[in-house]
Amino acid sequence: MAITTQNNTRNNVLNKCGFSVTVAHPAPSGKEWFDSTLPLKIFPDFPHDKAMNLRKQWIKGFIRPGGCNYYIGVGIGNKIFGILGFVRPEYGDYDILLKADTTPSQYEDSTDLILYILRTKEIKKLLEEYFSRELNNCYTKVFSEYPSISRYRKHAKAITKKEIKNNDEIIGYEIGYLFQLGSIPSLKAAKSQWMQKHGN
Repeated sequence: MAITTQNNTRNNVLNKCGFSVTVAHPAPSGKEWFDSTLPLKIFPDFPHDKAMNLRKQWIKGFIRPGGCNYYIGVGIGNKIFGILGFVRPEYGDYDILLKADTTPSQYEDSTDLILYILRTKEIKKLLEEYFSRELNNCYTKVFSEYPSISRYRKHAKAITKKEIKNNDEIIGYEIGYLFQLGSIPSLKAAKSQWMQKHGN
């Protein structure tokens, strides 16, 4: 399901981020969800309960999403298509941990777009304001049946890799990726790079 932001007093107003969220019509397939005439938008301090509800709707398979310290909603125009979630690191030489980069599975290439957005200066600034310190990199750990994940490989450097075995048979990999925050100058540039790559 897609969700849209609307100024409607009949809906539950989310005071933290200044907008209300409503469920819209079922999402179209392919790239029909993306409208090149609309700007990318980010919604800081996205409410935790709404973020978790969306992540549970959008995540497929056995993965159970865990909580984050801080969420940012990501939209095209006023339609939210993604959630970024961050956690203070308790280990490693990483500035911040990315625990959620979630989009609806039927939105073709939407994960790629949200990773472009993650790398923008706007996201870096919001994170630094919230966590009250300079942040230059962002680490995430991914579980995969493959030794490399193309959607992350294009945006981040794989810095750790561990085989996951069952009775001496490799059944998957635990891969750690490091993103450079602020490496894309703006949301407009992120949109442009994504469109050039995907032919929109």
